[in-house]
Amino acid sequence: MKVLILGASGATGRLVASELMKRMMSVRIVVREHAVLPQSSKENPLMEVVTGDVDTFTQQAIEGLLKDCDAAVCCLGHRTTIRGIFGKPHRLVIHAVQKVTTAMEALSCSQKLILMSTTAYTNKQDGEKNRFGEALVLSLLKVLLPPHRDNMLAADFLVHRIGTRGAFSWVAVRPDTLIDAENPSEYELFSHTNRSPVFNAGKTSRINVAACMAELLTDEQLWEQWKYKTPVLYNKLG
Repeated sequence: MKVLILGASGATGRLVASELMKRMMSVRIVVREHAVLPQSSKENPLMEVVTGDVDTFTQQAIEGLLKDCDAAVCCLGHRTTIRGIFGKPHRLVIHAVQKVTTAMEALSCSQKLILMSTTAYTNKQDGEKNRFGEALVLSLLKVLLPPHRDNMLAADFLVHRIGTRGAFSWVAVRPDTLIDAENPSEYELFSHTNRSPVFNAGKTSRINVAACMAELLTDEQLWEQWKYKTPVLYNKLG
């Protein structure tokens, strides 16, 4: 299996690449020109590095990147700086998801797509609801913070525009507050949030996000369970 990873130089994306290679899966990663990658990853024969800015790639270029891949993982995000939050591109994630899904439809292959989303996304189509206070805060974030709006648009696009149609299938994994950890630990997947992402957020280690995505891509039964859905991922409490 070969997997295209967008955002592979980020804190979570690089762990996804590592977890996939541990399972002897080939990865093609797209990183910016000055991205810093671990030396061990760069020297791994299972990794192919493509340099460039995803937001400027043509549709044809995305199709070329996906042509011999079985799956794609999108871990794109905005930098946590003033320029990264409020500067362009404002629609990095949604544009990438649109390009990838269009390419997958054009290729007409049984490919898989995983989007790293967030518990701040409410899947209303699946019956999720926010309480008044949560809805108010999340609505304000959508207006005031372009990266939050970008992430909401990307998940909405998969849920409402793509749905279950097309030759490919998708999963939008929703971790809660991301934390760092050295090794994977036990985690749980839920169909809905079971705690408030605003007032009682849980924790999800980045390495568990990576491990979960790798399991989804390698365990066909698990993929069938969660495809076309937006599972919530929490670290399992002791």
